[in-house]
Amino acid sequence: MSMRVGVIGLGGIARKGFLPVLTSLEGLDLLLCSRNPAVVESLKAQYRVARGAASLNELLSWGPQAIFVLTPSPTHYEIVEKLLAAGVDVFVEKPATLHSHETRHLAELADRQGKILMVGFNRRYAPLHQQARQLWGDRPIGMAVLHKHRSSAYHPGLYSNYIDDTVHIIDMLRFFCGDGEAVFTVQQMSHDKLVGAASTVAFPGGGYGMVLTSLQAGRWNEQYEIHGAGASIYIDAFSRLTLVTEQEQQVWEETYASAWKTTLEGRGFVGEITHFFECVQTRQPPLTSGWEALKTQLLLEAMLACVKE
Repeated sequence: MSMRVGVIGLGGIARKGFLPVLTSLEGLDLLLCSRNPAVVESLKAQYRVARGAASLNELLSWGPQAIFVLTPSPTHYEIVEKLLAAGVDVFVEKPATLHSHETRHLAELADRQGKILMVGFNRRYAPLHQQARQLWGDRPIGMAVLHKHRSSAYHPGLYSNYIDDTVHIIDMLRFFCGDGEAVFTVQQMSHDKLVGAASTVAFPGGGYGMVLTSLQAGRWNEQYEIHGAGASIYIDAFSRLTLVTEQEQQVWEETYASAWKTTLEGRGFVGEITHFFECVQTRQPPLTSGWEALKTQLLLEAMLACVKE
């Protein structure tokens, strides 16, 4: 693979999840971009990258074929629109935009331009989660409950939490269960902060799914459980998978030390990055394309619309 690839936004997600992977791949001519020149110079030196820019226009002048957009969410729409219009394939970290009509516009623009638009829902690419999806197969959903909890409340409301954080779990609900209709959402507020929420989705086959989040937990934890057709799957996100039927119980554990696997592979970052490059080369739509991200965002907005006070 030989490709000139830009990275816009050099904050925490870039440093923890993307640059360690991108700088390990062969054949990439990386171009770094941030409004902070000192950050650009520091990361150029750390990763031995030759070129870095302080503006999007300067980055585009170098002719990148693909760009990773890892900037704050409110900037995604404007940046991605400009990149697609310039004829660049784009990977943008979730959420694609803050509003579904903007995400729809970007998906339509990508199609018109013949460009790849992929949204970074890394959980879909975690090997343990992909294995769980294969094990479940086409069993009907009776009940699915997906949890994501944190120990501190910092979001001023439900929208902020759902679009910035819980969107991952809403996407995983669709990944495991397919599309459904939001029917109920309840939220807990305390001192002008969201401290918890729950949303229920009804599936066409008669099953239900629930998304639960608490911002008063002892620590971060994320768990999924799915029941139906005499089987149950339990997932401790990224680490442990259990399949239970009347006949047997099977357990798989993700041990990052085995087979030279890294934490970033176990958490799906390696998988989503390599999938993006495969799509750039083959021109096949990504698993988490702009259109797929739009479906998740429409469900999220439907959940917000049915809040019970």
